[in-house]
Amino acid sequence: SLFVHIDSFIACLFKRASDDDPSVRRHVCQALVLLLAARPEKLMPEMSNVAEYMLYSTKDKNENVALEACEFWLTFAEDADLAVYLHPLLGKVAPVLLDCMVYGEDDLLWLEGDAEDAAVPDKEQDIKPRHYGGKSHGFERDSATESGEAPPPKPRIGAYGEEQYDEDDDDDYDDEDEFAEEMSTEWNLRKCAAAALDVLAVRFSGDLLSVLLSPLKEKLWSNDWLQRESGILALGAMAEGCIEAIEPHLSTLVPYLINTLSDPKASRSNLTGVDVT
Repeated sequence: SLFVHIDSFIACLFKRASDDDPSVRRHVCQALVLLLAARPEKLMPEMSNVAEYMLYSTKDKNENVALEACEFWLTFAEDADLAVYLHPLLGKVAPVLLDCMVYGEDDLLWLEGDAEDAAVPDKEQDIKPRHYGGKSHGFERDSATESGEAPPPKPRIGAYGEEQYDEDDDDDYDDEDEFAEEMSTEWNLRKCAAAALDVLAVRFSGDLLSVLLSPLKEKLWSNDWLQRESGILALGAMAEGCIEAIEPHLSTLVPYLINTLSDPKASRSNLTGVDVT
């Protein structure tokens, strides 16, 4: 049994922690996440070193490594019994999570395609509130319809006003829709960081806002739209758990968010709609 030799296993993990191969580092992070969930008492005596390593790994240039490391903070936050160990780390962990919420390269490629539809009105399912789950580790949306069935494809209109269907074209549209849905629901570093921040907000409320207030302001009023968008996402993730701490700042935030609704970046406008709501 692994648990019989768990101390030796942990020692071996630390020996491979700085391996040059990103896949090895990813598996080290993954193993530490599993240990935290199953036998946290084995990690607590070394938490100072473990935390530094996981913070460093959360900023890894390899997103697969960074995602596994970020899962560590989400798992940590979800366990109420470990809050006393996590609270002293808030000052280091929260800013790192905030920085992880900026769009990655894959997200930007997807957004470039999305930008082509900027003049097309949003569908109802596109503007419904988005929720970043904890243990579900995924991006959840309300169903597009009550029955849960996808709407039928829209027909093409011919030169004489007749409806035209083409099976091959329908397949192409389905493929495009499936790709767009996959990109919007795929679990990634940005969404994991948002989920972790959401749980931290519920767990630590005002203490979290105190840590993030300054860097959050810098992002919200940044000249870089990517930074502003990540700040809005973070604000939405924290809103429920930190509502009492955020309330004194609403006189500044509400006009800012309303103004951002007219932003040409469609994705950020959708986020703002959720936050204002």
